[in-house]
Amino acid sequence: MSNTVIRRVAAAVSATAVVTLGLGLGIGAGPASAAQTSATVTTAQIKATKTLQGSGSVFPGDVVTYKTQFSVTNAIDAYLNKITDVHPAGFTYVPGSAKLTAASTSSVTPAVDDANNKVSVSNSLSAWMLSKNVNRTVTFEVSYKVPDNAPAGTFDSGLTFDVNTWQSTQVFNPIGVTIDVQAPDTATTTGLTVPGLATAGTAVDLTATVAPVPAGGTVQFKDGGTPIGGPVTVVDGKATLSHAFDANGSHAISAVYSGAGRFLPSVSPTLSVNVSGGDTGGGSGSAGLPFGSS
Repeated sequence: MSNTVIRRVAAAVSATAVVTLGLGLGIGAGPASAAQTSATVTTAQIKATKTLQGSGSVFPGDVVTYKTQFSVTNAIDAYLNKITDVHPAGFTYVPGSAKLTAASTSSVTPAVDDANNKVSVSNSLSAWMLSKNVNRTVTFEVSYKVPDNAPAGTFDSGLTFDVNTWQSTQVFNPIGVTIDVQAPDTATTTGLTVPGLATAGTAVDLTATVAPVPAGGTVQFKDGGTPIGGPVTVVDGKATLSHAFDANGSHAISAVYSGAGRFLPSVSPTLSVNVSGGDTGGGSGSAGLPFGSS
């Protein structure tokens, strides 16, 4: 960069930065609201637009991606030598996700500062060029995992960057690009009620009860691991199948809830139905455990 251009750049630097956004929240959780997925900031002749890829509504365990594009607003070239993305507290950098696009796109190895919620890329030897003259912009992309135990709420993010020949870091933290973390998935349990005894060829009721009451889903009853009939729709937390056993002996019955929406699948314990050709005796079994329990 020539001395003339350096002087022009230095003269263009203003102490006032302009931020264009519709929502500004501090880093951290807050009341749930519609996420603002993009914000533009301007300082001197540099414009930066940070965008959250996707709808902005996520769940614990999801991966989110932020992309920030830098450009100049006049004919004076500028050179970036450091970009720092500030992410919500507790979010963790996804290794290998950082990409820097200048003259070309390449993967970069950032400096990860979990304690301060920052991921930075630097280029002290050859700063990244911003130019209207040669249509040159710079884009930094980075992804994070939402914590598995993240509370529901709205989380903001931030941005800082350093420009070659400028005397201070440009800070926009928070920037107003927000993300809404929804309530986590709801675990379910499936209970099972079957008759203790049944007569071959005579229909009996097999009933599954799913708690808490889910918004939809089906239950597949099984005999020794083999499906009995088709899936039964869960209504008000219950699914009942009328079934006639055609073979005498002990039948190991279980029920598998499919899950629906944010309600997780679950499976009942196995209960026995003793089938014979004689009279049906009394007694029944009833139990319930979460999916994966024994």
